[in-house]
Amino acid sequence: MFVACHLLLGLIIGLVIARHLGDRRLIGLAALGAILPDLIDKPVGHILLAESLNSGRLFTHGLLFLALLLMAGIILERRRGSFALLAVAAGVLSHQILDAMWAAPVAWYFPFLGPYQPHEFTDYFGNAILAEVSSLSEWIFLAAAAAIILALSRDTRPGFLAIARTLARVAIPLLMLLTLASLYAWAAGIPESILMAGGSGEDYLLLAAVGAAGIAGMVRYRDLLDLG
Repeated sequence: MFVACHLLLGLIIGLVIARHLGDRRLIGLAALGAILPDLIDKPVGHILLAESLNSGRLFTHGLLFLALLLMAGIILERRRGSFALLAVAAGVLSHQILDAMWAAPVAWYFPFLGPYQPHEFTDYFGNAILAEVSSLSEWIFLAAAAAIILALSRDTRPGFLAIARTLARVAIPLLMLLTLASLYAWAAGIPESILMAGGSGEDYLLLAAVGAAGIAGMVRYRDLLDLG
């Protein structure tokens, strides 16, 4: 999945955690965790290790990294009562699920199934950016994520709230349409569409799931976001 998709789901997970624990700071930490694997693995794999592995799904996309985060988070929570690392871990888990890492078992279970497998990409970042901007789903997810982020910034930038409310009024219906269109694309077996560059059947189901989660989160927690 692409950046805005990961970010939106991380924000929704953060909203759920924040509501239960009463700490809005956890929203940003869950969102950070949701994009963290790509922030680390993409530069490392496609720049530093471009001549050997050229892969953007390395250590932080694996269960070992998630397990270490969870263990550190549990220790931090027990000793200092902080849920910070566990919120990050929840975001990382969502990233691995959206990337369907079970389909890449060598990377997901590393190092238990052997070394990482090398890949071949030509101009990875250029093609990745092109795929992002040509995917309709990314623009919809970006609008929804921006609405949440701006709403959360209302205490320091009161003027952002009006923008957030406008974006939310646009994003929620678009998320509904995206969810339905993604389910149709999955049911019809459409191999690729404007919804997501390079999308497959499983990708469309994941798009629908994130779209539904975005709708539910923005509606359920509109009081927390003050979206009216």
